[in-house]
Amino acid sequence: MARASFPLSPAALAAALEERLDRDLSPGRAAHSRGVAGLAAALCASHGLDAEKGRAAGLAHDLCKELPHGRQAELASASGYSLSSGFLSEKILHGPAAAGLLRGEYGVTDGELLGAVAWHTVGRVGMGPFETIVYCADKIEPGRRDVDPAFRARCLAMPPAEMLRAVLEDTLAYLASIGRAVAPETSLLYNSLRTPERTT
Repeated sequence: MARASFPLSPAALAAALEERLDRDLSPGRAAHSRGVAGLAAALCASHGLDAEKGRAAGLAHDLCKELPHGRQAELASASGYSLSSGFLSEKILHGPAAAGLLRGEYGVTDGELLGAVAWHTVGRVGMGPFETIVYCADKIEPGRRDVDPAFRARCLAMPPAEMLRAVLEDTLAYLASIGRAVAPETSLLYNSLRTPERTT
């Protein structure tokens, strides 16, 4: 396994992020971030991935969500990640913004961690197990009261790729029920899971 490129160890990064949650986020958002961090760490551990890196990603994923839109845009532009131009930018810009914050303030260059944080809202085609776990942990963490406990339990028993498809199907059904548009990245991801590339 390649050594992660952190100026801080994953555990030290997670500790530093934990310290700023209550300063930068409302109590509800901070609690959600801790829930995602705990679930991502547990899932990473059970699938042979770095649990502390999962915890750091969970703590960071919404760190910029309550910043003014202009500041989110500044951080996102420095992140190296771009989402579909203009699509629901007020709702999804915080992911790339948080990746920019990790890169700028903590010197993080680990692509898995930055990608998981940047894409946690909409997903992307080709996510690996680590990004998949962070994406799913955000959607089904135990503090989300709108998630059916039985559905959550079924998802947590699945391998990451199967869990991703189940979570995506549930998310798309919810968005359809409230008449909300689906991000192009999310549609592409779902279609790629429905029609995987054939190998010869």
